[in-house]
Amino acid sequence: MIGAVAYILVPGERRKKAAGHFRKAGFEALRGVAALAKPEKPAESSTAPQRQRIEVE
Repeated sequence: MIGAVAYILVPGERRKKAAGHFRKAGFEALRGVAALAKPEKPAESSTAPQRQRIEVE
């Protein structure tokens, strides 16, 4: 909220830099939401290494 107010109040070159930062932050937020929205893939049991039991006397 404070960043949006600062963006509106600051003129010139700083506004352009702020717009770039807001754009990058928006893309990062979208990527984060997309990563959370993807369902997890189930682990394949055939590729997991099998444990071997070794008896100790």
